[in-house]
Amino acid sequence: MAPETSFDASRGNPRFEVDIHVDCESRGMFVSNRVMNISRGGLFIASDEPFPIASEVLLRLSLGDHATIEARGKVIWNYDLPKDSIRITSGSGIRFIDLTPENRGKLERYLEHLCKVQARQDDA
Repeated sequence: MAPETSFDASRGNPRFEVDIHVDCESRGMFVSNRVMNISRGGLFIASDEPFPIASEVLLRLSLGDHATIEARGKVIWNYDLPKDSIRITSGSGIRFIDLTPENRGKLERYLEHLCKVQARQDDA
């Protein structure tokens, strides 16, 4: 499945639709979830029990063959309306607030890979 992209000028970064595993830790609670979309600035985690707004979350993302990264994020909003859908998805929109230079580089390479995959699909 090729990643779909969307661009929201209010966010400033293209978002890629993905389905990747993430482990989350917040306030001593540990949960595993799925990331539905990701960008340079943050991600959206689908969950029936979203994290509280403004809470900080430690994220461990499995970026497939590209790497595993760890980042700290802050919950900015809950719920999402996916592209071309009228159904609201429960979850948390999280902005990255702390990413080491090494992990930022891994994320950038992963996003570049998604961009190339999308470009190939668009050309097909």
